[in-house]
Amino acid sequence: MDYQQTENPRIILKSQKSPRNKLFGSGSIVRLSNQFDQTNILESFRRFLKIDMALSPLTVTNHVWKTKKFLSYVNKPVNMITKEDVRSFLEMVKENYAVNTYCCFLKGFRRFFRDYLGKPDLADFRFPSIPFRPKMLDFDKDDLVKFYEAIEHEVVQMMFLGYCVTGLRRNDIMSLTKTELNRDLKMILKNSGSRTKHRWITFCNEELAKHLEPYLDSRKDDNPRVFPVSKCKTFPKYWYNAQSKTGLKITPKDLRDWFCVEMTNLNVPDRYIDAFCGRVPKTILGRHYTDYSPKKLKGVYDKANLNLFS
Repeated sequence: MDYQQTENPRIILKSQKSPRNKLFGSGSIVRLSNQFDQTNILESFRRFLKIDMALSPLTVTNHVWKTKKFLSYVNKPVNMITKEDVRSFLEMVKENYAVNTYCCFLKGFRRFFRDYLGKPDLADFRFPSIPFRPKMLDFDKDDLVKFYEAIEHEVVQMMFLGYCVTGLRRNDIMSLTKTELNRDLKMILKNSGSRTKHRWITFCNEELAKHLEPYLDSRKDDNPRVFPVSKCKTFPKYWYNAQSKTGLKITPKDLRDWFCVEMTNLNVPDRYIDAFCGRVPKTILGRHYTDYSPKKLKGVYDKANLNLFS
């Protein structure tokens, strides 16, 4: 691929086919000197988000990643960035990506410019309104079974079942540790959460337990994670392969949605579904007059008798 010299002689940028490629890295950046090194400021920003703002590790990583993409895009020192630079970047994102992606970048800019650099005017942009879209799941239980059988990896299959029957988020299953799993009660008690992502108590059914028990008993390693697979390589490799084989574009988020819909169909009250999914109850009854003890929640979960294969 041809290389072209940018206006800044300290960086060479591979030729791009579209703004989308420029943002997400099809054209790689090759540094010729340390004069425009972003490493120090990004590391300082990371520590600020982690310590000063007390954000979750995933949120920190996302904000730093978005800031790195922006700095590479504008290709100038931070103290020379203007509001027009930010406006131009956001315009490119708005024209090439979904509105949610635009909002995510704007959130990251508020953390970087307003909170970290103390320059709120550089991130003074309004969030676009996102219209409500009713949930519509375009798959049924037979499709889920078909997708499960197409996954050619035992651990990823168990993770698939976990998403179906626990209501946990994608990263909650990824990071689940042995100490958070009570095998006798089939109960999952996540030890940590964040200001926006709460975690309470949920359970797994017999379908998952019958695969999980022998698997954990056979493990000889010291890895604390229940599902020790790479979230960047192994998991997406076998998940996307199942999508390709079945033609079903099912995601872990879809399975969390399916869990909520199925539990509703099984007459489980909303406040208990929220508890299994780690959502804070919004009603007075749910907040102040509902028993969320493990014994009560297990009784509610077992009575629902949620199953995938029957």
